[in-house]
Amino acid sequence: MALENVLAAARQKELAGDLQGALTALEAAPEKERTGAWHYARGAMSVRAGKLDEAVAALELAVQREPEIAEYRSNLGAALLEKVKAGDASVGQKALEQLELAVQWGASLPEVYANLSFARLVGGDAVGALAAADIALRLDEKHVPSLYNRAAALNVLKQYGTCIDTLDQLLKVSPGFPPAVQSRANTLEKMRKI
Repeated sequence: MALENVLAAARQKELAGDLQGALTALEAAPEKERTGAWHYARGAMSVRAGKLDEAVAALELAVQREPEIAEYRSNLGAALLEKVKAGDASVGQKALEQLELAVQWGASLPEVYANLSFARLVGGDAVGALAAADIALRLDEKHVPSLYNRAAALNVLKQYGTCIDTLDQLLKVSPGFPPAVQSRANTLEKMRKI
């Protein structure tokens, strides 16, 4: 079965909500046809299925095969960040490195910069996190993860008023977004104590 057909079949199953079926469909590709795109698809689907170790392994292979594709590196960085969120802080630096490289290779999606912002924040670089979030917001001013990361960076930088403004902007885009509601309350409390 040609790689294009395998990828299309997997995508169809994924869109139908059958992630395991999509992952199984990918296995129909002969070994010699498993390009960077195949490994990228496998990694992206593994992330959605919550199989982070498999996702990272597949995305690393995608990057090895086609290192110049920014989205492959971005997704590898995002998968590594998911591991950080799950408690594995040891991969934070690797996530940051992959996301910095994705930007160098010409990333044009706000998600790349949102992930870079989060990785910089985790790495203790609030100024860099704010800069990455701002780039993402130039690409899409209503990008919720970028607005949230911008607010988080501003909070760390103790720019509470601007943080509240950013959270208000986020809540206009996504009313009731629980992390933003909680962050707004926490930030207002900090401002009261000043």
